[in-house]
Amino acid sequence: MTDENLGIRPDGGLTARIRRHYGDLTRLERALADVILDRPGEVAAYSATELAALAGVSKMTVSRLVRRLGYAGFEEARLASRGAAESGSPLYLLGKSAPGGGAGTHAGNEPPGPEAHFRSSIDAIAATARLCGPERIAAVAAALAGARRVWVCGQRNSAFLAGYARWQFIQFRGEVHTLTAAGETWGEALADVGRDDLLFVVAIRRRSPAVVRLLKTAEARVLPLALLTDSHTPLEILEPPMTLHCHTRSLTALDNHTAAVAVIHALTAELIRLSGPAGRDRIRLIEALHEDLGEV
Repeated sequence: MTDENLGIRPDGGLTARIRRHYGDLTRLERALADVILDRPGEVAAYSATELAALAGVSKMTVSRLVRRLGYAGFEEARLASRGAAESGSPLYLLGKSAPGGGAGTHAGNEPPGPEAHFRSSIDAIAATARLCGPERIAAVAAALAGARRVWVCGQRNSAFLAGYARWQFIQFRGEVHTLTAAGETWGEALADVGRDDLLFVVAIRRRSPAVVRLLKTAEARVLPLALLTDSHTPLEILEPPMTLHCHTRSLTALDNHTAAVAVIHALTAELIRLSGPAGRDRIRLIEALHEDLGEV
């Protein structure tokens, strides 16, 4: 599914359009635009009449503004707002907050406390366990153990998770590489990836278009591929057979990646088992080298 399918048009999202046209708006249109800019993620929850009442303008002003912004009507603008929230945009997930508040902190409401966030993390891990299942974890771990080389990659927050996965995997098997180093292109790196390797891609929302192109290219070249992604946003392509979904929704405007780390840990635990004596020999060597080098 593309951004356009989600209601996010290529010429910019709802807030971007408002800012681009703000100087040309009438006084009443600006009053309405200010309300939307103050709470962009809530637009999808209102009707045109409700939004007009909130801004103190007429429903006709709502119609004029959305048309000026390039939408066919209010419903299309609502879809743009909803699509941005579904893609994981923190701006659209951030509610109308009281001073010092965060997402879920609306005027007159208390923000969720630490205990609620811990419970949310536990719930996310439980939901992810149901989505993945032991058979899927075992299949991906077997691919990790059997590949000649493993290449990990990810962008934005997924880059951290890919790096964490590599650090876990290299304890018990060799030839685990980051697909690209700083300044390198994916094309240069993919030239070295063969069909007896495994490409381990972390693509948690919000994904960059480059990640989707990478997945399409890997599929076209028939490269073995394992994917760790979220369970909330469509991937725009047919998911590879070895796909692991994790629950990332949270009580804040930023996604919770606790479950993604738990999936990586589960894969590593299975990899330890599959690596057998060779894996144990490797960790012994690593620990001996740590001592020789005085590193830890």
